[in-house]
Amino acid sequence: MYAWLRHARILLLVLTLGVVGAATYATPAAAKTAPALEKVVAAGFPGAVAVDRVGRDVEISAAGVADVRTGRKAKAGDRFRIGSVTKPMVSTVVLQLVAERQVSLDARVAKLLPGVGLDERITVRHLLQQTSGFHTDTYVFQPPRSIDANRYRHFTPRELVKIALTNPAPRATPGTKWEYSNTNYVLAGMVVERVTGNRVERELERRIFRPLRLKDTSFPRASTFIHGRHLRGYLQDETGKATLDYTDYNMSWAWSAGAVVSTVADETAFLRGLFTGKLLPKSLLAKMMDDGKFGYGLGLYAMPAPCVPGGLVWGHNGQVFGYQSAVFSTPDGKRQIAVGANAWILNEEGGGLHPIVDQTAAGSFCPNSGQSSRMMSKLLAR
Repeated sequence: MYAWLRHARILLLVLTLGVVGAATYATPAAAKTAPALEKVVAAGFPGAVAVDRVGRDVEISAAGVADVRTGRKAKAGDRFRIGSVTKPMVSTVVLQLVAERQVSLDARVAKLLPGVGLDERITVRHLLQQTSGFHTDTYVFQPPRSIDANRYRHFTPRELVKIALTNPAPRATPGTKWEYSNTNYVLAGMVVERVTGNRVERELERRIFRPLRLKDTSFPRASTFIHGRHLRGYLQDETGKATLDYTDYNMSWAWSAGAVVSTVADETAFLRGLFTGKLLPKSLLAKMMDDGKFGYGLGLYAMPAPCVPGGLVWGHNGQVFGYQSAVFSTPDGKRQIAVGANAWILNEEGGGLHPIVDQTAAGSFCPNSGQSSRMMSKLLAR
């Protein structure tokens, strides 16, 4: 195991993307993302893809390669693992259940999931808001459970939570501190299954993927493969180059926190559906965007975009082994931009999420504003 893998802050944010409809159109309002993608590739990513959607019109861009070994070019329709962009999807399903009065945001999770061993004070709201007290490190990759050892291992959701509970670090009182944790959204997926009696992937398909016609989006529960044309995913080797192929991986370690496979087109279609009222009532969408004192809503966070109404765009990013991505939307749902890249590239400090993917996605809304992205500093400094 390479030193940077041992010491990197595993499981920060999980993501990635990929596809476009039969007909695409470049619009005057759309930013030209192609030059920005070249900068992503220059930062060390083998390939990068993007979609800039204004209503039904989309501009597609791609740069670099999808496969380092064969030199196959990246295409904007390539599928990939979107990681933590899974989280706003799962949050949307939970909030739909809230709208249907099947569960409450203030419901105690320990009562919904008896026998798991949770703090009795944790609520559904705390899970979606990342304020339950669980830590960023889910402990799934603590020795001897290494990245390579977990590659083909299947974890059950309860097993993931049990492992997280072995973390000896003191946990904050629920509702008092924000800390990004995959465990929160594993528990959210368990709540969905408990309330509906169905697997979380079935509810995602029934409530989001099918209604929005996200034909290239799926939730593989146990498969290690990405089906169809896709970007291959890479980690850095000892020289710092992204050449270690980690495309095939059992994503049960992330489950409802980050297992979805999608495309940049489907990602933007999801946010368009969300922000134009196709998935949630306005009151619950407002709660999803209420980042309050924690700077993170119920599965969404904001990035600065001075040229759009309100000066903010909303969405999420993600990082999993081999992939990094980000997708954002204007609050009125008129425009969305998604960017995906097929590697886990370390930032300049040698760990965590490289900022350029977020910067490219959020910065493309206002390419001439000269804005400096606050990006991950808001999230990772906590």
